[in-house]
Amino acid sequence: MAHDAQTRGAGSGFSPQDERYARLVDQYSRYIQSPVLRLKFLNNALRAAPPKEFWARLPMVGTLPERATLIFEVSKLMPPNSGLPIAFRVTSLLYRVRYAVYALSLVLAISAGASVIYVAARLASNISTPPPSAPESPAGNSDGTDAFAAKGVELSLDHVWLAETGDGYEFYSNSARVLTEFETDGKERRFYSFNVDALFNDSDQFEMRSKPVGILYHISESDLLPFAGRYNSSLQGRSRALLEYAREKKLYNYLIDRFGRTYRIVRDEQTANHAGNSVWSDGQQVYVNLSASFIGICFEGKSGMGDAVGPEGINEAQIYAVRVLTAVLRSKYEIADANCVTHGLVSVNPSNRLMGYHTDWVAGFPFEAVGLSNKYETELLTISRLGFSYDQPYIIAAGGKRWAGLERADATLKERAKNEGATVEDARREGWKIFQRAYTKQREMDNE
Repeated sequence: MAHDAQTRGAGSGFSPQDERYARLVDQYSRYIQSPVLRLKFLNNALRAAPPKEFWARLPMVGTLPERATLIFEVSKLMPPNSGLPIAFRVTSLLYRVRYAVYALSLVLAISAGASVIYVAARLASNISTPPPSAPESPAGNSDGTDAFAAKGVELSLDHVWLAETGDGYEFYSNSARVLTEFETDGKERRFYSFNVDALFNDSDQFEMRSKPVGILYHISESDLLPFAGRYNSSLQGRSRALLEYAREKKLYNYLIDRFGRTYRIVRDEQTANHAGNSVWSDGQQVYVNLSASFIGICFEGKSGMGDAVGPEGINEAQIYAVRVLTAVLRSKYEIADANCVTHGLVSVNPSNRLMGYHTDWVAGFPFEAVGLSNKYETELLTISRLGFSYDQPYIIAAGGKRWAGLERADATLKERAKNEGATVEDARREGWKIFQRAYTKQREMDNE
């Protein structure tokens, strides 16, 4: 109810002060447990808004009259024997001496303004003064880049280190911050890496590995509220509920909420339940059922609501968070760009031999913004060599358009069938046998 009153106030042409008062009403209504009494408080509080004064323009302390009014209204509806919360007592005390508080706030504001002006003047002075000329480098290049190269200095963000750890967080040299509050254990990471040439020549050449070789990007498909300040409390609550669910089910290695906060769920060296039946090839190796071989990163969000990135998709904070997290993981585990891909491009259904059992990020993932090559340009070996096909719902999930990698896969499949004097379906059946060998081998390990 309190939330409804706040929303109506924000959408009916109120001034910023009225919106602020409505948010305070919502905040103080939470001290009242009874829905009936809460509604009574809302009606009384919205009628009892204090007059606006000059002091109301002051940050924080300007709301003291409004808070005092709301505390008075709440106290009338609280049980007689219950004590006032400590926050109520502190606010009441500040209200009684509010003019002294206002005066102190003005003094601090004036002092801060003077400091800003002084610093700006010093900066302007420094900018206007030309810097001393740098000595010319031995190679005659005055910008010094040859000197950096000669010393082997590496400036790329691909080389990142853990700079600081604390209670509940890790901080990295590229500004990535990983929160560990929801961290949990998963299964031991073990998987097979199948050599492409050997696999397609009926050889059983494969290698058992335990270090992650790729990153798989997901979206949570959560129900979303508009990303706006008036929903802040509910947004926070939904993010936390998703994190708790992901931890319980061990769904991902990392989850990035709508505020751009990065949480580790299942530890890197362990397997999360994120990929299901899936296949990917970097051109040299084939990986099957990628939960064990790829690190799973999930965005809190929902696909199919418009643009993948923007007001109805993931936001700029999430893109920045995944960019620096990707750099951390690629640096730590030497993960190739070719193995950073999305769930919708690897998910398969072996029961009907179709792509896209899951279609999250089958289109629209901002690879370039994350610092990666565009995997929508990469030929899908799953279609061209491993016997899978796709249907119209898969294309619809991609926005109704075929993409370059899909077209390349179709063209390769048709060309191979032509060269072998076979039909496309014959070529798919042969590819399916190859997939089944790798799939069965990986499933045996997964079930051990």
